[in-house]
Amino acid sequence: MLNYVKSEFYRISHIISLYLFGGIAAALILVLHLALYFIGNQYTTSSFSYSNLVANPMIFGYAGAFLAALIYDGNRKNGNLKNTVAFGISRTKIFIGQCIVSLAAAIVLMCVLVGFWILCSTIFLPQEGPVVINDLLWEIPASFFISAACLICGIVCIELFEKSSVAILVWLTVWFFLPKAVFLLSIQFPVLYDMAMWIPENFFSAYQSHINTRECITLWETWEGMLKCILSGMIGIFVFSLSGITLLRKKEL
Repeated sequence: MLNYVKSEFYRISHIISLYLFGGIAAALILVLHLALYFIGNQYTTSSFSYSNLVANPMIFGYAGAFLAALIYDGNRKNGNLKNTVAFGISRTKIFIGQCIVSLAAAIVLMCVLVGFWILCSTIFLPQEGPVVINDLLWEIPASFFISAACLICGIVCIELFEKSSVAILVWLTVWFFLPKAVFLLSIQFPVLYDMAMWIPENFFSAYQSHINTRECITLWETWEGMLKCILSGMIGIFVFSLSGITLLRKKEL
């Protein structure tokens, strides 16, 4: 499996779409901060800049799934998967290798883009307001395991369904539509509320954080909130990893 992982690292280092994604994201970050700099109103602060990420922690999960799609969408169609299996590598080892490689690529890209975001904010904007750099830095461990679960789920969907549109729809159902449905049901049936509040899409958006121009209260600033973020992400990693190993082992090429 080690040789497979090495070959995958080499392969993704030559995927132009990954560099385009990183370049476009960096350009958008630069444009955002230049716009804030030249507008010159009450939003021209580092606080407003950081709040765009701090108030939307699931953006890391969506980015992780999108990165997985860039790397492995079409992997079955171009014959890479068949060739790998033909060399005697099991579907389980392939899936684990895909997760390792995608996660490593996501970590590198996240570090570069978040670092560039902080750099732009430091250069172009006054450092003032309720949202500070520590809020952003603590968001990373809070959302890391959840984002990893999103990425693994993305790989499972890509490998399980031949059509990209179906894979995207299933992924959105798991991470967005189904959580919202459970939350709405919990309003009518309070017994479901505790379960609904363990789903990331719900506990990140159900008023457990208050981030605006006057205050910054994040879910992960307490140990209970941070623990919920980490545990829910680890549960997601376990569930989707087990699902991938089980389902893809039976999937025909």
